[in-house]
Amino acid sequence: MSLALASSPVSSQEAETRILGIHLAMSPELSLYDQRINQKILDALLLYARRSPDVVPCEVHQPYQIDYVFGDFAVAARHSSPVTLVKCLGGVVRYVLQEDITEVAFLAARASEARMAREYSKLDAKIPQRADEVAERMALLSIYRKHSPLHQLLAVDANAISALSFDEFSRWLERNRKAGRFTFRGSKKLLEALDLPVPDPMVLQPISSLASARMPAGVLVVDSEPAGIAALIALFLEHDETLSIDEKAKRRFARNRDDPSKLGDGYDTIARASCRTYDHFGDIWFTMPLRKAESASYSDFCRQVLELSRDNDIATVVRFSPDGSKGLYALLPPACKASD
Repeated sequence: MSLALASSPVSSQEAETRILGIHLAMSPELSLYDQRINQKILDALLLYARRSPDVVPCEVHQPYQIDYVFGDFAVAARHSSPVTLVKCLGGVVRYVLQEDITEVAFLAARASEARMAREYSKLDAKIPQRADEVAERMALLSIYRKHSPLHQLLAVDANAISALSFDEFSRWLERNRKAGRFTFRGSKKLLEALDLPVPDPMVLQPISSLASARMPAGVLVVDSEPAGIAALIALFLEHDETLSIDEKAKRRFARNRDDPSKLGDGYDTIARASCRTYDHFGDIWFTMPLRKAESASYSDFCRQVLELSRDNDIATVVRFSPDGSKGLYALLPPACKASD
């Protein structure tokens, strides 16, 4: 992830915003699954730093960031005075490194993260893309081998977050503080003003490897029908965000999700198809969620999904994968196996 850390004006007025990046190294005593749960709650707790006396004068929020470098956080502070901005961000640093986290704040942060995780997995008629996102997560859980890093991260759900206790979180945070696993990122001027070490750009910072083994390519089972998506086609595109699939395939498969897909004759059992590229912690996927026509039998639907996975336009997209056909998956509902 590239994080914009330079200060930037937010309006034509006097106020400016500065962003402080925070990185937490992996805790070797925990699995990625448990580390992810603790990190999500810490991420939510960062907003509670706004209540610290030194931070109150500033507007503090968490800037949008693409979450694929494991352990990255960020806080943005806005104020008209550069001195006050530094003081506010200094308060955030103390909150992360020194201040006691109250149980009340922990419980609120845990409830917020659990609620977001629960809403993410729940259908919303006003957000039809939600069904696609839920199905994509379920598909990747089928594709990545169990216990692999990305399978562990995907497996964190609302129940797992809610099960973490205040004592467990407090011990985790204190261990990381004592071990010096928190580092901060920003402009040289900002870090010096905060009395924080300035990283040597020539020294590579260690990053936890999330390289994950996958199931062999081909046909897998996914039970995503409760989310409204009966099947998916997924293609691994590696780690290049700039990859762009064939324009003809984009138009045909409703790349923008608004226009109807144009699958053509022979695919009448597929009521809807759409596609997008999906970034999960640096692994880029081309995904195509597919809805089954209500009147269609599972045997016909499954056959057409498999035929679509071998379609000429899909074959064109496959050429963008470094793994070729070994990166292509057709994920079918359990009923397909039953009707086979």
